[in-house]
Formats: sequence, C-alpha cells, structure tokens
Amino acid sequence: MKTELHIKTGTALATGFQLAAVEQEKFPFAESNVENSVRSSKASNGRPTVLHFIYGVGGGGAEAMMRSLVCGMDRRTWRVVVVAMQSKAWPEETEELRRNVDALHVLEEEALLSFNALRKLRSLMIEERPQVVQTWMHHADFVGGMVGRIAGIREVVWGIHCREITRAPGESGMKAWAFARLMPVMSKWLPKRIVSCSESALEDHLRMGYPSDKMVWVPNGVDTQRFVPQESARAKLREELGIASDGFVVGFAGRFHEMKNLPLLLRAFKLLSEGEPRAFLVLCGVTKEELDHGCQSLISSLPDATRVFWLPFQSNPENFYPGLDVFSLSSRTEACPMTILEAMACGVSCVATDVGDCRRLIGDTGTVVPPGDAEALACEWKRLAGKTEVERRQVGSLCRNRVVEQFSIERAKERYQALYEALIEGRER
Repeated sequence: MKTELHIKTGTALATGFQLAAVEQEKFPFAESNVENSVRSSKASNGRPTVLHFIYGVGGGGAEAMMRSLVCGMDRRTWRVVVVAMQSKAWPEETEELRRNVDALHVLEEEALLSFNALRKLRSLMIEERPQVVQTWMHHADFVGGMVGRIAGIREVVWGIHCREITRAPGESGMKAWAFARLMPVMSKWLPKRIVSCSESALEDHLRMGYPSDKMVWVPNGVDTQRFVPQESARAKLREELGIASDGFVVGFAGRFHEMKNLPLLLRAFKLLSEGEPRAFLVLCGVTKEELDHGCQSLISSLPDATRVFWLPFQSNPENFYPGLDVFSLSSRTEACPMTILEAMACGVSCVATDVGDCRRLIGDTGTVVPPGDAEALACEWKRLAGKTEVERRQVGSLCRNRVVEQFSIERAKERYQALYEALIEGRER
C-alpha cells in the first residue's frame, strides 16, 4: 500500500506561512493530540538529536531506507526522533520504529498543509529541539523544511528519492505545476544540504534548478544481515503458491503506479509464458482489483492467467525475494530502487529497464534492457530460465557480494552521520 499525499486547495498553502507570523505564540499541545506517540526522556546525555520527518512509516523504498537508517544509527552517539503523518496501515513497521528510536510521534493527519498538522509538527520540533531535521521526499521536504526553519532549526536536510516532482493523488494539474516550480526556488534557501539517493535523480534536479553546491549523493543501502539467501524461504514460498521446485519464477515488488509500467511487465510475461511452461509471475504489493482496464485486458490475454500470483504488501520482504529466480522492474522511471538491492542481497539476479540508477546498482550481475521493450525483457528471462541450479547459485553469490561491498546500510549510515556531524560542527555552513 502506498500512502497518498494530499495538499489541500485554497488557503491551505497560506496556512503554513501564517505560522511564521505567530512564531512566539505557544500552541497548546497535549499528549492526546498525537496518536500512537512514543516519548522518551528529553535528557540526551550530550547526544545531538536528529529528527526525521516523513509522510508514512511504510509502503515504499524511501520509507524502508528511512527505517533502516534510523534503526541503525548509533544511539550512544545520536538521539533519533521520527515524526510521521501516518502509521496505522503499517503496524509492524511502526513497532520496529518504537523499539529502535528514542522517540516516535505519529500525527495521524492526512493533509500535510492542514493547520492541525502544521501546528503539531511545529510544536514537536520546538519540544524535541533537534540539531538537524532530515526530511524524506518532495512534499515532506517542503513542509518539514518550512516548519523546521519557522521553529528556529537551521540545519535542514532534504531527501530526494524520486527523479520527478510527481503529482500527488487528488492534486490538480495547476497545483502540481506550481509545486514543481516552487521547489527549486525553495531549495536555494531553505535546506542546508539536499541528499539524493540516486545519481540520476541528482542530475535531474540540477536541471530543474536545484543548487549544485548543496547536493550530496548518498546511495541507498540495505541490511545485508536481514536480506540473505534462504533456501528454506525459497521452498516455503513455492509450496504456499503451489509452484514446483523447478518452476521459473519472475518476481516484482512495488505499488500499482504508472511509473512502474506494469503493462510492460505483463506483455513481457505473455511472451515468456507462450514458450516456457515452467514460467510463473509473482507480483507483491499489487492487488488484481486495483489494476486498470488495460492491465486487466493483458491478464485476460495470457495463455494461462493462473500462472500469475498476487501477493499483498509484505512486511517481511526478506522471505519473499529468495523464492524468485529473477527479480524485475519494468519501470518508466526510477531513482535508486531499494527492491533491486534487497533482491540482490538475497542472492537473486535482476533484470530491469535501463532507467535511473538501475544499471549502476546491477552492474555485471544482471541485465538492463531498453525502457518499453517487452521483447528484450522476455528474452533476458528466457536466457536465465536456461541456467542450471549451480549457475543460478553462482550468479546469486555475485549479486550478494556486490551489495555487501557497495550498497550496505552501514556504508549509507556512515555517510549520513558524517553529513550530520559536519553540519552540527559548522563545517557545512
């Protein structure tokens, strides 16, 4: 499930700036105003506080990266606070954060620019007194950065996790157009640093007008102790789905969004399944009911639609990836997809469209194909279907080694912490 972001119309945008005019006013803020709030003693024992602001605690790659980062930060050195707009849809992810951060606050508000959300967020920032505010994704960058500066916090770090400034569900075309042009202007004065998880996204944002002197590239990282090859998980998934041990399983994990280009994935699977009776497709995080008419028609045209499986969003994806023979993304655009890194860490080869940083992540352990080319995608799957079990394991070992050496959460965490330290010590002023 992917949380929908909502920016209200009319006076909502002005509401945020109205807070600046009443900065000295003390808003009442009782514990009951924030549902599911977890508080700890404000005694930091000399540890600097980093406050992370995000819309939802689960549902996508940026959220997974945020959780990995905050849960992995050294609590002896750092005081870690997370503020999220929503959490109810992700109880297990919420519990993970409760166990691993110093304070978790959930506003349980839908509209980022509602007065209540802005008031609660400002009060929390004043109460927590963070040395650094880290925001995640464009809409949270805007709101969290703005409220942070109003609350007197100078060290604001934006987080870019998408190549495009996308239109939020329910947002008018005019508002989306205005927001996309406002963000490059805001980027010049609001954040101290802007972290991009993707080199491609960094280049895209420079072309939009983001300032080059503030941009930092920190690739995503995954927990390589959590995401590991598991033959037992491989056997269990296949048993649950009724797939034979020698079946060739193509997997996808993600939400139903036009950027993921699921019609391309389905067209490619049709080509594969016409000549490969052992082929199966497992889609995780997408329900058949939410597909549009075009995808429904593609499903109906398959030689055998029972070879396509639909799984709900998995809170334990480390048990999903090992069941696959190949993981694929058919996306129109990507930044630095966490799903590819997670699959590779589990010893699964990847075939993806050549978008964003997919080529950089996969390297020579898998393949990238031209965007929109269903035949090229199907051909790569057919090639992998011909590999022996020994060859599959050998490729899987190369995949895992690449992630361990270049894209572990430890490497990403070190770079984030170094940035925070430099900002606090004044070296980044």
